[in-house]
Amino acid sequence: MILSTTLDTLIDTALVAENKKREDEHKLSGKLSASMLGDPLQVQILKAIGVPQKPVDEYTLRKFLRGNHVEEWFVNAIPTVEKQKHVEYRDAHGYADAIVDTKDWDHPVGIIPLEVKSVTNLKFKRIESTGQADRSHKLQAGFYALSEGTTAFAIAYVASDDYRTRIELYETAEVAQEIEDIITRFDAAKKDWEDNGKLPAFEAEEKWMADPKYAKFPDFITLSPQQAAEKASSML
Repeated sequence: MILSTTLDTLIDTALVAENKKREDEHKLSGKLSASMLGDPLQVQILKAIGVPQKPVDEYTLRKFLRGNHVEEWFVNAIPTVEKQKHVEYRDAHGYADAIVDTKDWDHPVGIIPLEVKSVTNLKFKRIESTGQADRSHKLQAGFYALSEGTTAFAIAYVASDDYRTRIELYETAEVAQEIEDIITRFDAAKKDWEDNGKLPAFEAEEKWMADPKYAKFPDFITLSPQQAAEKASSML
């Protein structure tokens, strides 16, 4: 048996090139996005002002690709009112995967946003065990509910190994105040950066966020606010 890596390398090269093209074409809005709501405040500001993130490796790009395929399959397999709807709330923004009408669901709650998340079978099993969606996923989907003025939202988890699905319904009120507080905190910190060149200290919202392996800006984790501000300025 002779192992050939030519095609595998070709795929890696293409994925990296496509990702770089997306990053180069991305226009910085300076706004807080729904997908960032669960991030540490410092990370939110660094992303908003355009500090380059840690490069994404080939393995992670493949996982993103798999997730995109799974989520696209799910959205196309269900009845929707609208797909990939751009929404805004308090100058923050995001794209709701789907707006769905639940009138024929076993628990109808009107027309609501639905966020789709592709997860491994192991993660799927853990969600089943805890009976709760991830905090960041609830914040993201709850933001869409606030922007749409709905009293509920849904999160669909799809097991990427075998396409099992789990749809969870939540009341918007459960996360509304936390979302409001996060947006208020972000606005104040961004103004402090713009007016005074100051950055907040890094504080992990969840324990794993402090691990450099998973951090989006690992070089900033141990810096003082002053050091972080100086580093950020040098990278812009």
